[in-house]
Amino acid sequence: MDRLAETEASVAYYFYARPGDATVQVSVWGTVGNTGIYEVPTDTQLDKLLTMAGGAPIDTRQRGQDPDDIRITLYRTGEDGSRTIVYEEPLENLVQNPEYPALQDDDILVVELERARTPFRFRDVLGIVSSLASLTLLGLRIFNRN
Repeated sequence: MDRLAETEASVAYYFYARPGDATVQVSVWGTVGNTGIYEVPTDTQLDKLLTMAGGAPIDTRQRGQDPDDIRITLYRTGEDGSRTIVYEEPLENLVQNPEYPALQDDDILVVELERARTPFRFRDVLGIVSSLASLTLLGLRIFNRN
């Protein structure tokens, strides 16, 4: 059966191999530019696949803001159908230390973005207080008309 025919029609399918190359199909999920199923040569490295998928979301940061935590997780399906984590690291570790397992057929690469929390500031308190004051004045105006 044709590997392309096995995929759902609504799933994006990307083919990055030369004719005759041995390939693996890897699903890419999460916060990347292009999620979908990637058919790539068997010797494709994890960082190259991430680049093919549009890369991880690296936004410009405001001064004093903590960096976002981008987590890379590679799941592998076992013979019994269960999925196990074979690689899980922050993006910085993937870039600095490119020691990760070779991709296999039916692997799932997940890129998760956890936004850094900004501290609660005086400006936030001021916004809440002004909203409450506006609602209170509106309520007083409505009840005084009757």
